[in-house]
Parts: sequence; structure tokens; C-alpha cells
Amino acid sequence: MASKKQGKGAEKEVPKQSLFARESSGLVREISWITAMFISMGFIAFYVLPISFLSGLSVSPNGLIVIGALLSWVVLLPHAYLWTKISERYQRTAADYIFASRVLHPAIGVGVGLVFGISQMIFDAAIVYDGVGQLQTGFSALDINFGGPYGGIASLLSNPFVVLTVGAITFTGVILINIFLPKYTNHIMGAITVIALVTFITAGVLMHFVTPADITKAGYDYSSIVAESSKATPLFSNTILATIGLMVFTASFLPFVNGATSVAGEIRGGSKAFRLGVLAALVVAGILITFFIASSVSSLPPSFFIGAGVISSSSPLLNPVFDTVVSVNNLPLDLFLVIGSYFWYLAIMFAVALFVSRYFMAVAFDKALPTVISYVSEKYHSPVVAHLIDEVITIGSLTVITVTPLSTAFFYGMDTADAMALLFGFIVTIIASIVASVLANGMELKGPRPVILGVSIADLIVMSIYAYYWFGNSSTYLGITMNAETWGIVASPFIAGIVIYFVMRWYRLRKEGIDIRNSFREIPPE
Repeated sequence: MASKKQGKGAEKEVPKQSLFARESSGLVREISWITAMFISMGFIAFYVLPISFLSGLSVSPNGLIVIGALLSWVVLLPHAYLWTKISERYQRTAADYIFASRVLHPAIGVGVGLVFGISQMIFDAAIVYDGVGQLQTGFSALDINFGGPYGGIASLLSNPFVVLTVGAITFTGVILINIFLPKYTNHIMGAITVIALVTFITAGVLMHFVTPADITKAGYDYSSIVAESSKATPLFSNTILATIGLMVFTASFLPFVNGATSVAGEIRGGSKAFRLGVLAALVVAGILITFFIASSVSSLPPSFFIGAGVISSSSPLLNPVFDTVVSVNNLPLDLFLVIGSYFWYLAIMFAVALFVSRYFMAVAFDKALPTVISYVSEKYHSPVVAHLIDEVITIGSLTVITVTPLSTAFFYGMDTADAMALLFGFIVTIIASIVASVLANGMELKGPRPVILGVSIADLIVMSIYAYYWFGNSSTYLGITMNAETWGIVASPFIAGIVIYFVMRWYRLRKEGIDIRNSFREIPPE
């Protein structure tokens, strides 16, 4: 609008700028409590946890296996409760980012938002890679039972370029569905999750019936594998510490209860939806994990898994689908186990793709990233640009994993990404809850303040213990040595978020006359 003179001393009219990048998120608000639970369960990624947990037995052979699996999720109940309260209090996109950025300094909040987004893109690339690896392992087991074309398929899926192609096509399909079919994404993800759950439970039941004879049939010397267990060097001599050491192998998965929190602005059903979407997801996933681990060691002794881990942490014998397929020897059921287990990874991909896009979108919504990232298609009601950023970075990371010499370094980076999220995502948000409870400045979570404060402190203790184990034994849990360079990598997204905030604040003040600091004093309208 052109300025108008209204007499002596009149000032130019300044076009009114919106405080936020969008007045409404424009997203499809059709997520039910059960879909929210499926998103949380997919984001927890518990489907692949048995492989990680069984591999960890060679590191903590003196740990209490079933007790460790049970406590892995029980000690995280305060964590899930806290994120349930965050979701209920701030029913907005990326609710925990909103909470941390409003309670603490905006720059710290932007760091949290970028940490969650960037770390999970790296994680998703590894999930895409491992998903193809799961198919390869399954078909190699089918080859043992039935021969024929299955060995050829397994060999083909071990080719790095085939892995890249299959993975890229699969993940691109996930992104395109999220962009162009958001009204159906929840139904598609629900169907995938049901298949994943049925396969997971079936595999867990069948693990109880795997015998040493089945291992021998697969071409392995069972006695030699068990004998290798004596060569395992415990990381901790004390049984309690060793059990905690086993629990730490779940820390790359179970603490990630904020899948539903990322889409809190899109969930129907109020407080009940968030209680079921966050807390119930951890309980259901935890019960299934405990059942699966207990079933695995009920027929094959722990010494078998310890020995297999000593021989190789990537041994197919540590993959329950390989063991059950070899044991069952029923083609229809075996094919279901192999193909169905790939849905474990698809369920995770869908959940993480939703998660990543919402965090980038939310930070851009507050004008701390370029506004175009917050763009939501009026036709499809999906965050197109945010999804495309996820596509480019994830496929780029997948390329690094599969066809470059940097593969090993990247996988170190994947574990480091989990450390980023633990230290600069979850712990910082927990601190925000403690600060809000102490200050009682109107930003605190709903519920009795002493209860929220106590839960937050308990959660901080658990997360700090996990961080202590991870960083104190980084070569075991992260595959890296913690030094100044490594710490710089772990902290880089958080530091980048702080720098980006101040740069964007300066830029928008200069170019648009908007102080984005003001957007962090309000809750964005959605």
C-alpha cells in the first residue's frame, strides 16, 4: 500500500507484518488417538530393538536379560508421562520444541528443534539401509530352507547399488505419499503398522521354538558358538551395572516417545488422545519387547547369543527373523515373516518422515528459518518443502552409507545422532520443564507442580545415567572416541540452531522490521 500524507509530521504507513509465518498450519487434522499411538510406536522403533538388545549381550553377558528388557521401558514411564503433559499443554506442531523455546531462550529452543530434525534424518537413512538388509537376511534364510531363486535374491540385495536403489525408491514413496496423499497417509501407516505388529508378535512367539538343531541346519556349529561365549569380556563386573549396561542398548529407541508430540496440532480427541498416543505407546511397545526377549532366551540359552555376538555383532544369528525362518520351514509363513519384517522398517520410515517435517516446519513457523520451509500446500494440506528437505538429506545420507568409503564414519555418525537427541533434545526439554515448574510463570505443564517437578527430576536422572554410559563408554555404545572433534559434531546442530536464531533475528529486523523474539513470547495459532 502506498503511503499517504495526512498533514504536517505524518509518518509513512508500514505494511502490517504477521508475527508468525502462517496464521494456521493448514495441515490435515484427522489423526485419531490410535494413529497417534501408531506414530509413537513407529518413532520408538521398537521393532528393531531385539536385534540391538541381543547383540548387546556380548558386552554385558552378566546382566539380567529379561529384567533388563523389562526395566528398559519401566524407568522411562516418567519420561513418557512428561511428554504426554507437553502434548496436552501445547497442542501445536512440534509441541516439545514450542515448550522449550518459550520457557528457555528462543535460541536454545531453535537448537532443540534442529537437533530433533537433523538427528532423525540421519537415523532414518540408517533405517532405510537396514530395512533392505533385513530383506537380504530373510531371503538368505529362505535359501537355506528352499534354495531356488531365494539365494539369488539375497545375493542381489547385498549389492550396494541395489540397496541404494531399493532404499531410495521406498523412501521416496513414503515422502510422496506424505506430500500428495496426507488424507490417506494415516490409513496407509495404520495398515503398515498392523502388519508390522502381527509379524513382530508372530516372530516373538516362534522364537520360543527355535532349537540348536535349527542352528546346525543353517550351517553353523552350535557348540562352537556357545563356546565362544566364554571369550566375552564384561564391560561391567557388577551385575546391577551390567544390567543397566544392557538397558542402555535400548536408549537409541525407547526414549523417542515424542512421535505423537510432533503432530500434537493434528490429533483429535483432546487429553485422552495424548495419554494413549504417548504413554500407552511406550507401555505397549515395552510389553512386546519384554515378551520378545523372554521368548528368545527361553529356548536358545543366553550363551548362544553371547557367543554369536563375540563372533560378529552383525551375525545373522542375532536376527530373530533369520532364526525363526530357518526353524519354521513353511514357505507361506516364512515369506510372511520375511516380507512382514520389512514393514517394521516401513512403519518407522512413515513415523520419522512425519516427525522431521513437523520440526522444520515449526521452527520456520516462528520465522527462525526461511518462511518457505513452513509452506503448506493449500491443495494437499502437507508441508511440501519440509518433506522435500527430508527427502534430499535422507537419500544423500543413504548414498553415503551404501556407495562411498565414508560408510563406517556415517554409521558412527548415526549413533552420534542419537547422542545429539538425548543430550540436546530430551535433556534440554526436561530442564525446561524443571525451570517452568520452579518459576511458575504460566508456562508450566498442567498438573500438580510438585508432581511435575518430581517426574521431571526423575526423568533427568534416567537420561543423565544413559548419557553417562554412552559417553563414558563411547567406543562400545557409539563406536567412537569422545574428543574435542567428536563433541563438536554432537553439539553442531544445537550450536547451529543458536547461531541461526541470531542471524535470522538480525536479518528479519533489517529486511522486514520484525523482531522474531516476539514470536517466542506467544504460542503460535493453529
